[in-house]
Amino acid sequence: MCKIYKINPKNLTTNEIEDLYLINKYMVKKYNLLDRFKNIDSYKDLFLSAFIETDNEIFILEKNSLICGILNCTKSADWSGKEQYRLSILLCDLTIDEPILKSINKLIEDKLNQHGELALVTYNNELEEVIGKYTNKVNLRGNYYTLKKEDIHIGILNKSIKEYEAKNNDLTIKYTNIISDEYIKQYCDLFMETMEDMPDVKEDGYVKYIITPDKQRQINDSNKKRNISHHCYMIFNSSNEMIAKSNVSVNNNDPGFPYQFMIGVKKSYRGRNLGKWLYASMYKRLFETVDFEQAFVCHHPENKPAINISNWVGYKFNYLETIHVLYK
Repeated sequence: MCKIYKINPKNLTTNEIEDLYLINKYMVKKYNLLDRFKNIDSYKDLFLSAFIETDNEIFILEKNSLICGILNCTKSADWSGKEQYRLSILLCDLTIDEPILKSINKLIEDKLNQHGELALVTYNNELEEVIGKYTNKVNLRGNYYTLKKEDIHIGILNKSIKEYEAKNNDLTIKYTNIISDEYIKQYCDLFMETMEDMPDVKEDGYVKYIITPDKQRQINDSNKKRNISHHCYMIFNSSNEMIAKSNVSVNNNDPGFPYQFMIGVKKSYRGRNLGKWLYASMYKRLFETVDFEQAFVCHHPENKPAINISNWVGYKFNYLETIHVLYK
């Protein structure tokens, strides 16, 4: 027998919380996810607390009285700022049989009827059979990669930095930990320009991310309040035009998992190893200044140039995450 039921974390016993924590550990191993919760207290405080007295809901999938999945439905905003309900599904069972599929499908139907639209998050192409029953569009498709600090080869990075500086002596590389007014317009313009030709835009449900100087200033303020550092390397030509950039976000309160995002090079400057120059400079700095465990990055599976650069510095593939938007 298979069933899905909602739980209230506030009413769980210590043993029940421990069981959920161990199930989470199992799923982290199965999907090769980031292991963000090092103990039961962090799991309770950083994850379960999000489902107490909020619109967020957490569900247990149980088969023959054994927990075999955890599902959560949260209210969040997409890149355009539009609020959406997002249902994330993590399963313990390596064999996803008909009773499990039937139970999951029933919850999806209920949430879709309730909200009219639902963003469904799945991993490694699981549940394609269920998704195919609904009118849907792929919103985002991303391969996640991680880089352990001990896998960084500083000697290779130092050698590469010298090599790329010599080969590109008409260019200048600069570092900043905030996108200041001196750089903000060029940064936003380059961000939008390089995003236009990313493979992500080919997905039929893709929502365009728009960054403006005003929005970046708001991000700067938010980062300051939350003690987040925005590490950014930028490359300029002889006319002081920004032609490449790479970004890493570090939560200084919990620096274990820096997030690499939006490396971009102007089309006319591609083929000069500027991406490797940016990465070499960035990860040398992170290695020397940040006490992190694993950095992570997300690339569309077809973004081969970005994937190749990440692999070059030492990133390894973890899992594929796909967000399907289902419509009633």
